[in-house]
Amino acid sequence: MKNDFDLRDYVPYLLNRAAEKIAEMFSEEVAPLGGTRQIWRVLSRLGANGPYRLGDLATDTSIEISTLSRLVVTMQRKRLIVRRRSAKDGRALTIELTAQGRELTELIVPIAIAYEEAAIRGLSKAETRELRRILKKMYVNLEIFAAERAASGLAKSA
Repeated sequence: MKNDFDLRDYVPYLLNRAAEKIAEMFSEEVAPLGGTRQIWRVLSRLGANGPYRLGDLATDTSIEISTLSRLVVTMQRKRLIVRRRSAKDGRALTIELTAQGRELTELIVPIAIAYEEAAIRGLSKAETRELRRILKKMYVNLEIFAAERAASGLAKSA
């Protein structure tokens, strides 16, 4: 039986391949600044949206909460963030950037933009908008698929 499956045309593989290339190059460039991809995600969200609760930050950065908890401790040691009691809910902690965190964010933003520009080079503005729309839709589709699998009792794959 001939298998017509071609990995080179498999959408998850193509997405992962592009993401891994960007991640590898980006990580090498921000490492000397004291950054990582995950630190960048946190800095970016805090810089754009102000203080966050840990759970909301985990959702917005797509970082597993236990991983994010450890990352927050690391970032606090590096004086990039502070944790404070929420003004809205005294039991909850919020995370926000320090001046040092804002400085690092400002150093990394142009690097992040350069990688995005390199990745979308040759695409029109309309194609870039459509790509963003499609990628967001794919993410929602996968969230729905994960919920359906969980509801049917199928185990998550590792």
